[in-house]
Amino acid sequence: MLTKEWSDFIDRVREFFKGRGYLEVHTPVLLEYPNIDPNVKPISLEIGGKTYYLQTSPEPYMKKLLSILKRDIFQIAKVFRDDPVGKWHRKEFTMLEWYAVGKDYNYLMQEITDLVRYLGYELDWESISVERAFEEYAGIILSEDEEVFKNNLMAYGYEFDDKEDWETLFYRIYIDVERQLGKDKLTFLKDFPKRLCVYAKIRNGYAERFELYIKGVEIANGWTEETDKEEIKRRMELWRGNLPMDEELLRAYEDMPECAGCSIGLERLFSVLKGYDGIVI
Repeated sequence: MLTKEWSDFIDRVREFFKGRGYLEVHTPVLLEYPNIDPNVKPISLEIGGKTYYLQTSPEPYMKKLLSILKRDIFQIAKVFRDDPVGKWHRKEFTMLEWYAVGKDYNYLMQEITDLVRYLGYELDWESISVERAFEEYAGIILSEDEEVFKNNLMAYGYEFDDKEDWETLFYRIYIDVERQLGKDKLTFLKDFPKRLCVYAKIRNGYAERFELYIKGVEIANGWTEETDKEEIKRRMELWRGNLPMDEELLRAYEDMPECAGCSIGLERLFSVLKGYDGIVI
């Protein structure tokens, strides 16, 4: 029964995007260059004395296509991540990723709501900034200044090792906050601190990025794409560590259209909408 429901679910997702004029694309799974993301660890393979990577996301090749096609595209693909396994985490899962040309992250929040309704779930939605969510659910005033942030934590009685850095402390509070989100409606947590921008455009002091939560579970990650090549190169250099740089991807940013992108773990979305406490497919 679940296998049939899952198959129908994937069909409906595909119908939704094709019905809106998106072009479905297919890109390589085995890559010479991994997607550079500070929060995602790729799985590497040695083949013929050369290192390859299983895709953590179809993002790099989709952006290369986007710079050429300059039209709305989507993909449903298997992705692989070297993450711990848990009830909501797997090393291999099915990702929906899409890019809307000429749009921003606000458009995507409404589009995801439309998708969920198309799948048969009439849920309302709300959005809340990261800054406001920290105040409302953790009683903490967020600051990107590490000293100020630590002082705020101490003032509210949070204990920590002074050697812990800003990002470690941020995510410690963040885990508590996200459990409170999406209890009775779709909740989009938006406007992230600049240092967590990944590939998002920074505007008015915040990264135009959101994460969708349903019943405390992270479902989607969306953003307004930063299209400046030099800024993207700076971020990739900052995050890549010992991973190789994809120069072809950087060249794609020379002709990248203004756009917004989003990714959704489809097994998570299916399972949480069905009411399961963990991935069942």
